[in-house]
Amino acid sequence: MAGKELIHSAASRMFRLGGLAGRVGISMAGNTMANLFRDTESRDEHRAIILMKNAVRVKELLGQLKGVPMKIGQMISLHEQLLPEEVVRVLKTLQQNAPAVPFEELHKMVKQELGQGYAYIKHIDETPLAAASIGQVHRAVLVNGVEIALKIQYPGIDDVIRADLKNLKGLLKLLFSMFSRMDMEPVWQELKDRLMEELDYEKEAVSMKRMADLFADDKRIIVPKVIEEVTTRHILGMELVLGISPDKVSENRYPQSLKNTWAESMVNLILKGLFQFRFLHADPNIANFAFLEDGRLIVYDFGCMKKVPEKLCHGYIHLISVFLNHEYPEIPIVLKSMGVHKANGDLIPWQMAADFADVFQDFFEPDTQYTFGDDKKIYARLYELGNKHISESMSMVFPKDIIFIDRTFGGHFGNLCRLNAQADWRSLLLAHISHDETE
Repeated sequence: MAGKELIHSAASRMFRLGGLAGRVGISMAGNTMANLFRDTESRDEHRAIILMKNAVRVKELLGQLKGVPMKIGQMISLHEQLLPEEVVRVLKTLQQNAPAVPFEELHKMVKQELGQGYAYIKHIDETPLAAASIGQVHRAVLVNGVEIALKIQYPGIDDVIRADLKNLKGLLKLLFSMFSRMDMEPVWQELKDRLMEELDYEKEAVSMKRMADLFADDKRIIVPKVIEEVTTRHILGMELVLGISPDKVSENRYPQSLKNTWAESMVNLILKGLFQFRFLHADPNIANFAFLEDGRLIVYDFGCMKKVPEKLCHGYIHLISVFLNHEYPEIPIVLKSMGVHKANGDLIPWQMAADFADVFQDFFEPDTQYTFGDDKKIYARLYELGNKHISESMSMVFPKDIIFIDRTFGGHFGNLCRLNAQADWRSLLLAHISHDETE
């Protein structure tokens, strides 16, 4: 398969990102000027063309750069309502199959990395099953005839990510200072730690085996088995378990009842991870999942896992309880017990908490089947509240452990919208909380 060379040079990567920003800016400015001489219909038509061209530019470069920039693109594309439809359509491709790295480059590394272990492999397909941010997955056959999936890390991607993180820290620090006065260092360390963990496939294998044990009695969740003989720090061998790809699950060929079952399986994965096991699958990119027609969910990627502190777990349970009971004045008190408060130690304003809580109450009305994706204005409402409470938000501090928990739930919000998932979410949530309280 013809692939694209991975861009390793830190200077080249920064130059390309800067050049991309410049090209996008120039094209948008040029379109704005041209609109002065166009009628309304023509403006809308050209706007769509420009958006599509720039989305393609962004997708192609992020796909080539892999690593941290591609992960950012994946995370953005989870929230479809934040972006124009044309942009979402292009960025969604980053969730499933990014441009692949040439097979020759990977094959050489596999032989060197496995050493004598390479003798277990009879054949590796050159065409990848999937290409992601730090590696790609190839179908392989062992000498005993068993088909497996071989997850191969891009050669040198660990150095690339370290360079990206070093360059990104300054940029994020600048952006962070625009909306918060808290010390960014602990937050940065949490981001860095989780991203660096994803580079260690041996650690991921341990996480896979742990998750397989934890969900052994839950037939809704499938965790592929690890193939130890062909697993190293940069190569992960696993059972080949295939399902319906994420780009097809929202199609009309699948009944809504099946989509609802898939969604409940996905929610079950994260609620059990948070409240029962305190070991959370923290990468909500939908490309990390596949779906079976009996409603089961296949989970592929265990590189980003979050161990949830017990205090924070119980804090979430208490927070959900006061939220569901509309006890809004209690929310700031619970948040402070979780480490979320104003920089001077004061509670956040309860009205601010109430405003945001009101946005989500519709999801959890008693005896109600709420459908995700129906409310097209929810992101606009959250944006308006963000502007309304911007001064209070800038003075807030929060514990670093919340980052990837909130990222997980935020990302899965986008996934549920994509499935138009419908269920009695209140009952489902209460069932998991009550399970924890009986432990």
